[in-house]
Amino acid sequence: MNDDLHHASVRDFVMPSADTTWIAATEWAVLALEGPDAAKFLQGQVTCDVRDLSAPVARRGAQCTPKGRMIFSFRAAQPAPERILLRIHASLIDTALQSLGKYIVFSKATLRDCSDDYRPIIIHGPEAQTVIKNMSGAVPAAVDEWIAADGNLIIRTDDQSFECWLAGDQAEQTWTHLASAAVVAAPEAAALLAIRQGLGEIYSQTTELFTPQALNFQLINAINFRKGCYTGQEIVARLHYRGTLKRHMYRLGFAFDDDQNLPAPGSPVVSSEQKNIGEIVMAARVTAGRAEALAVIADDHLAQAALPGPTGEKLSPLPLPYAIPTEES
Repeated sequence: MNDDLHHASVRDFVMPSADTTWIAATEWAVLALEGPDAAKFLQGQVTCDVRDLSAPVARRGAQCTPKGRMIFSFRAAQPAPERILLRIHASLIDTALQSLGKYIVFSKATLRDCSDDYRPIIIHGPEAQTVIKNMSGAVPAAVDEWIAADGNLIIRTDDQSFECWLAGDQAEQTWTHLASAAVVAAPEAAALLAIRQGLGEIYSQTTELFTPQALNFQLINAINFRKGCYTGQEIVARLHYRGTLKRHMYRLGFAFDDDQNLPAPGSPVVSSEQKNIGEIVMAARVTAGRAEALAVIADDHLAQAALPGPTGEKLSPLPLPYAIPTEES
């Protein structure tokens, strides 16, 4: 990407509500599963129902260990009957290739890193639909629906947001067009938008740390409890049918010293007594002195949540676009 284009009009990681922005999601990579058994193979490996992808819709999901811990999370789309794409965090590209590769050798399917074929971006804001229509000639009608246009995949992720997997050979031309149609935001804004949408990601620091339910996957249609067996399914189902979830992922705001690093994925959340009550899923700067995070926290300690250390920055709950179930509900 042209550096002058990338840095023009960057708004200090903020997505201003009055503007429509586009974000180069440079921390994302794309895997391709191809072949007559691609869907059948993936169905036995992940939490979502791969059969849904032919609708066509995109689905969030994860591959788990036999103990029900997420190895990596993804958003999946199926642009052709024998081709499924998984968008994952780039820090886990080798992990995903190795984890899926152990089993795919027994299927009529192949697995490859196709990150050079697709350049993911996000378009977000009040005029996002107009920008998408001008770019592709159509707009996905509902959340999780996608359309294909000139080799690009465009997925609607909420009322004002679209995740676009741009064909690599057309990306530069599209970026140039978008420079006059939307404000360019820094790549870190992708994490901030995911936090505000309540969509937690697995990073290299958190692989095999969280269960799908810990990241609220049961609330965003990223687990299908009726699809049948997959790796880790027994543990995930047991948590759903027999367990009482006492930890959930929450969105939190906190004061942030610009001279310090953001809390890393997997770093602890503590109580007022400095006892560990949870873990950071992801964090992003909002503006000078403020940041937001998603964190998995014990429900009965949410009011005490803070970052560790002598200052103990308070973590204040913020709204999510979906409701966290209470013990009563």
